[in-house]
Amino acid sequence: MFQNGLSALVDQYDVFFFDLWGVTHNGKTPFPGALEGLKNLKEKNKAVFLLSNAPRMPEPAIARLTEMGIDREYYRDLYTSGSECHHHLKNRPDDFYRNLGYKLYHVGPERDHNLFSPLQEYTQVKTIDEADFLLVTGTDTWDRTLASYQSELDQALERNLPLVCANPDKGVMHGDDIVICSGAIASKYKDMGGTMRQHGKPDAIIYEKLHTMVNAALDSDIKKSRILMIGDSLATDIAGANAYGIDSLMVLSGVHGSHLLPHISDPERFQEELKILGTQYNAKPTYLMERVYW
Repeated sequence: MFQNGLSALVDQYDVFFFDLWGVTHNGKTPFPGALEGLKNLKEKNKAVFLLSNAPRMPEPAIARLTEMGIDREYYRDLYTSGSECHHHLKNRPDDFYRNLGYKLYHVGPERDHNLFSPLQEYTQVKTIDEADFLLVTGTDTWDRTLASYQSELDQALERNLPLVCANPDKGVMHGDDIVICSGAIASKYKDMGGTMRQHGKPDAIIYEKLHTMVNAALDSDIKKSRILMIGDSLATDIAGANAYGIDSLMVLSGVHGSHLLPHISDPERFQEELKILGTQYNAKPTYLMERVYW
């Protein structure tokens, strides 16, 4: 199951879907092995597409990657959970969105405003009492705890407000730490009895949409058997790949690393722990690597 670098897999696939946080970078800097992998895949004429639960539109996400040192030439395109959420806010394709209202209370950092600011029919309000719904994109600071959002969630539940989550990730890597993400806030609200809708991995629809983008970009009909998803999360990346029916490679440089890496020298214990996690998230990777490298 463990692979000796991407070079061992390069001939089996034509298209590689890369997750970002925990795979390509740690939220602050890119992983050197990932940069080497992206560069070599390009040289091998393999198509790389980025698939991220980033709660923002592709343009600012691409700008941030470039700023971080991940050159635009290394990948063909990027699709985000923010794109999917924006689409639903804009087009209101079902009863949940048609009944949503237009006054939103944003839970998240200011950098995510691009998700809704171009939609002129929506108004961002300052208090939950004014809101028609909550839009959750993340924490406003990296040190916020889930408990610190309890008061806001209580107020929203008291008014029976629906919640829209633009990133299902419950935890994300920031430097060497795993911090809470918007999915944890949304899941908490759902557990409290609130109405919640979220967009992004592991929903198979986001893989299908990226696959459609791939075929259009390459002017081809790429079969699922020729696509590999590379991610760090069983709950999102791997479960989503399983749901869509494509192979997956899980790296241990992200959310599961602190749990699994201590057992890597004990193969039997490692497999036991991996099985427990796989059962918990109903997900199974095709391959494993400690980190992305060529």
